[in-house]
Amino acid sequence: MKPVIVVGAGVVGLACAVQLQRAGHQVVLIDRGEPGRECSFGNAGAFAVSDVIPLAEPGLWRKLPGWMFDPLGPLALRWRYLPSLAPWLWRFALASRPARVAALTRALAALLRRVNDDSAELIAHAGLEAMWRRHGALTLYRDEKEFSAAAGAWESRRRHGVDWRKLDAAELRAREPLLQDEWRCGIEVEAWSHVDDPYLFCHGLFATFVHNGGQFLCDEVSNVALAEGRAVGVDTARSGRVDGSGVVIAAGSWSDRFLRQLPCRVPLESERGYHVTLPRAGIHLHRFIQCASESFVILPMSDGGLRLAGTVELAHRDAPPDWARAHILLDKARRIVGPFGTESMSVWMGQRPSLPDTLPAIGPAPGIGQLFFAVGHGHLGLTLAATTGSLIADLVAGRDSGFDLTPCRLDRF
Repeated sequence: MKPVIVVGAGVVGLACAVQLQRAGHQVVLIDRGEPGRECSFGNAGAFAVSDVIPLAEPGLWRKLPGWMFDPLGPLALRWRYLPSLAPWLWRFALASRPARVAALTRALAALLRRVNDDSAELIAHAGLEAMWRRHGALTLYRDEKEFSAAAGAWESRRRHGVDWRKLDAAELRAREPLLQDEWRCGIEVEAWSHVDDPYLFCHGLFATFVHNGGQFLCDEVSNVALAEGRAVGVDTARSGRVDGSGVVIAAGSWSDRFLRQLPCRVPLESERGYHVTLPRAGIHLHRFIQCASESFVILPMSDGGLRLAGTVELAHRDAPPDWARAHILLDKARRIVGPFGTESMSVWMGQRPSLPDTLPAIGPAPGIGQLFFAVGHGHLGLTLAATTGSLIADLVAGRDSGFDLTPCRLDRF
């Protein structure tokens, strides 16, 4: 029996490969670089189970003009790339219509409802429980006025199955004593969790894949090989044709070359995110922290380290990084947790594969047999990795998962 080929060894591709193995398939995993070294290397490490509302929520448009004219704001646009980004932005605007937001929220909630169960199974299979921190998350607000602007969204989350609790200033500091006095109220979501280091998490999944007989090929895939209307393998730069019984594309922002082989348009763009990692910050946080007003997060890493991550930059995938967007996170974080060490600090920029309606594209390629896609996860790659892998395994086997993937179909645009 020929193996299933998975193209892309980020966290989504790795999860697909391991879940396919668990379902009894032989798997060949192909990536041009080291597994887990692209976008998955520097993500914020969270299983963001409360993020049921799409990015294009209606209230966002009131904030966008100020953000987009501020090169260091939560969302920035490189204006020289506007012509190429315009089709994506137009679809982003269409996704913000109230009826569409309601439908997208239902679909995201259904996916996210599965996350902790699917992740628990995958993490146990890979023996990675020690790095999975199920301590919840805090979302911070300066005062009641700031919270009131977000209260409607939190009520919507509750209606879609998200359990949360509002905390006053004393309760916040009881949970995280380092929080500064500026932050007077917040939201606690106990179902949130995080990993100490997303790259090490990916490394653990890859080790499990290889240990269980998986084959890794470090090569550049140029296209999916087709015959008689079905995928029969892939063509690579150095290894030539690699034959397979099916092909799964999970190559993040670099999936666009394969999407061009489809009869439908899938508007995948790079949403660039930055982080600062502080391995010797010297402070210990228990919970994942989100700053609602400034759209960034603080990930507690092992041994007193921190990762500061967030902001969105829309630009061409090959545009040079704007490192000021990473360094500005330092000042933001000090206003939340006070002083910390910066020795051995590093900065990073990664390419989130983003679709304008926030939902990933998970499913079979229209009109092409045995070709499947798991792309466009945006901020939810780590969050939805195990769930995506489980759904892909069902699709490859032709098995009914009992889950409605219609909202995630590739031809929805």
